[in-house]
Amino acid sequence: MGQAIDSGELSNAIRRMANEHHSTPEVQYLFETRFTPARAKVWTINQAHFVRNRRDCWALAMGQAPLDVKREIWLHEQDELIGDPRAGGEDHFTLTTKEAALLGVSAEEMARSEPHPLVAAALEAWLHLGKQSWLESFCAVSMVEAINSNAIIATGGFSSRSRDRLIADLGLAKESLKNRNVHVEADQEHALMLDKVLSRHVKTERERDTVIAALRKTLVIDRAYRAGLAFAMNQISL
Repeated sequence: MGQAIDSGELSNAIRRMANEHHSTPEVQYLFETRFTPARAKVWTINQAHFVRNRRDCWALAMGQAPLDVKREIWLHEQDELIGDPRAGGEDHFTLTTKEAALLGVSAEEMARSEPHPLVAAALEAWLHLGKQSWLESFCAVSMVEAINSNAIIATGGFSSRSRDRLIADLGLAKESLKNRNVHVEADQEHALMLDKVLSRHVKTERERDTVIAALRKTLVIDRAYRAGLAFAMNQISL
């Protein structure tokens, strides 16, 4: 028999990977990019395409997963697709649409929009990764929640950091950024699902290696996504 997997050790390794990810040049490029009204429109359009891609990736993971994991994913996706009590019962894509309107993008403009080519390539890569085994698919999509969680990321997740930027650069009131506020709270809870599922299902060294490999792949894709998003914003001068 192989050595038993220490779920606590795996959880700690995932947290280290998530925090190290925020120090990569691509993520720092995005964090260092200032918002202007025009750049904010580019940002929110590409973010909306990212949110839609998350729904597709969660669906891919759910379709292949064991029954107990399907239940966990469905509980997660109810907030996203049906309604989140933290948002007064609105679903998360409605929140995204309202945030876009706040930043000057109409529903009609959003419906006609396309992601920047660099962003589109990253989104396609995530779909490809989502079509691998259920464990790889689940880890790939769950890790994107983990790197957005203030409970995991010492310097704050992406929703928190972007909210701070919108307030500092555009002078928006914190309470007006309902989508950011809800995700700062929600993704602290959502990120816990990764630990819960891995503690149940990762029992061998081979399974642990599969998890780590999938996490590394999704983080590479995320670096490409964040860099593409920053590049698209930086095409508009300050």
